[in-house]
Amino acid sequence: MKKLLVIALSSLVLLLSGCATIISGSNQTLTFNSNVEGVNVYVDGALIGKTPVSASFKKNKAQTVMFTKEGYESVTRNITKEFDPVAVLNIFWDLSTTDFITGAVYEYAPNAIYVEMPVKQ
Repeated sequence: MKKLLVIALSSLVLLLSGCATIISGSNQTLTFNSNVEGVNVYVDGALIGKTPVSASFKKNKAQTVMFTKEGYESVTRNITKEFDPVAVLNIFWDLSTTDFITGAVYEYAPNAIYVEMPVKQ
């Protein structure tokens, strides 16, 4: 009976796991930089620091980044996502939607964003 329970629990864990979630994770580090040091970096409206700065984000959350500094025009960019090919393994492995739920089916590309700050006129 104990052996059957262990097999059942192991099977359940395998069925509920996603390949990209396990291999690539559901978070990714993004790096932000500019031609001017000390530029404020906002991701989805929240200040994360000044350039150069790196931070970890849920792969299914971050959408936009805004760079601001007094004396310079603000620059806004969309953070783009691509399909993570590792997620294909999930379809063959366990036919689950775990990678879609955790966001691991995506990856930010590029993972470094650099901007040229235009001087205000």
